Amino acid sequence: MWIIKYNMIKELIKKLRGEKPQKAYRSGWTGQNASMTSSGGGVVWTAPPYVSTTPSQEKKEDVRIEKLPIEVYKEIFTTVPSIDCTSLDKKISLVEKRIRVLHEVGADGYISNEKEALGFLKARKNYLKCKELFQWETTTDELIEKLLKTYKLASVGLNEYQRNIPAEAIDELEKYNNAYEKVRDDQIILKLIIDDKKDKEGGSSKERRKDPILLASSPFGAWWYVLGAWDKEVEIVDDLIYHKK
Repeated sequence: MWIIKYNMIKELIKKLRGEKPQKAYRSGWTGQNASMTSSGGGVVWTAPPYVSTTPSQEKKEDVRIEKLPIEVYKEIFTTVPSIDCTSLDKKISLVEKRIRVLHEVGADGYISNEKEALGFLKARKNYLKCKELFQWETTTDELIEKLLKTYKLASVGLNEYQRNIPAEAIDELEKYNNAYEKVRDDQIILKLIIDDKKDKEGGSSKERRKDPILLASSPFGAWWYVLGAWDKEVEIVDDLIYHKK
């Protein structure tokens, strides 16, 4: 999976202002102060992508339904996962002890999950005072995989996207980065869901990189925040959509 560090995000955000692609942006933010702007910006990343691992179907007919990501992205929305903030110091101490023991017995191969859990627990110590900063819709790997199996879509790293990114999406990414920094000091994982078009030889078509859904890893648990989606077919959207009641 392609990982983008904080300093890289900030450097990229500075370069994303200026160009004006004609795209409409739908945010995944659900807060009461949601709003829409109409400026523009663009970027190109060229680095090895993260691609969802699915069984090879080179000789099988693709019977998935053809849809653009923005047409179905609300199907991955789920309720905000439970964030247990009780006895965090005790839980952190126990996990740290498990990591030490695993290292001492040479079982470092099992430590990655423990370290991931430790990061979630430490971030939760800041959750209650920062929870209003994380009002985007949420999704899970299971819902993402279900979407990819149902529709002709693919999951890739942000670096795989070869088209302009609207300023609204960059603003949302900057907002998320600023919120993330208040609860954790490690790296954000970003990925896109894009259309999965094939060329005549069965390879990935250049036309597949459009109308994506932008996802960012949660600092509090093993799920994703849906930062938004954009559509090249429409220039202006009056308001954000998919607000929670």
